[in-house]
Amino acid sequence: MTTADARIRRFSTITFLAGSVVAVVLAFIVVPFVGINPATGELLLDDPNEYEYRPWADPAAQEVGRDGDTLIGAAGTRYLDIPAGDDVWVVGPLTEGQQDYLSIHQQIDADASTADDRPAYIGLVSGSRSLTFVAGDHASRLWFAPRVTDWSATVTRETPTPVDGATVSGEGSALLVYDGEALSARFVYQGDGFFGVEAVYPGEAALDVVQGFDAVDTRSSWPPSDRVVLRVDSDEGSGKWTIRFDEPASDSP
Repeated sequence: MTTADARIRRFSTITFLAGSVVAVVLAFIVVPFVGINPATGELLLDDPNEYEYRPWADPAAQEVGRDGDTLIGAAGTRYLDIPAGDDVWVVGPLTEGQQDYLSIHQQIDADASTADDRPAYIGLVSGSRSLTFVAGDHASRLWFAPRVTDWSATVTRETPTPVDGATVSGEGSALLVYDGEALSARFVYQGDGFFGVEAVYPGEAALDVVQGFDAVDTRSSWPPSDRVVLRVDSDEGSGKWTIRFDEPASDSP
């Protein structure tokens, strides 16, 4: 190889490498994300996780479909509007989907700006996990983080029973709404099995106030609220439970 040939080859190599660097830089400018859908193998040019932690900011978000007691979610970001009131919604578990979980945020006022009132992260649903929501005084919106594949989940809507007085008793599961002044209660269960109670508020993750087996006698409290929904979980016929609210004494003589 002559000196001239070596110089030509060196020049060609340098030109090729420089061109490759420029091409890569331009590719990242024009197409900043390139990935593979693990479920289908298709090429992805948009980051499917871009709005994972702020789905309300996704301009392509669409309302989730609903068929009876099933939510039908296509790939991408989805949302579900919940009317105002005391009704309790339970979303999950997932019944279909390549990804094994779905993160959910709640916007407690669907008409408010999400820039001023950032939706709260409530938790996630999976193939074995569900989440409980209540809207309250304003219509709210559930935001489902984007997925790369279609998914479906069960959904139920129930109306709680108002608590009348300072004491309520029952057997089996129950859904109660309390709007009194008490912020704590004594929970008593005599039976054979699991006894649990969740406190549910608008825009907040459900709070476990009681969890126990067989004989339970405990006092638990919850944050201040105009109303609280108590979701009692107990097997039918396993035993009787009683909730006594710690209402303040009356000022009347």
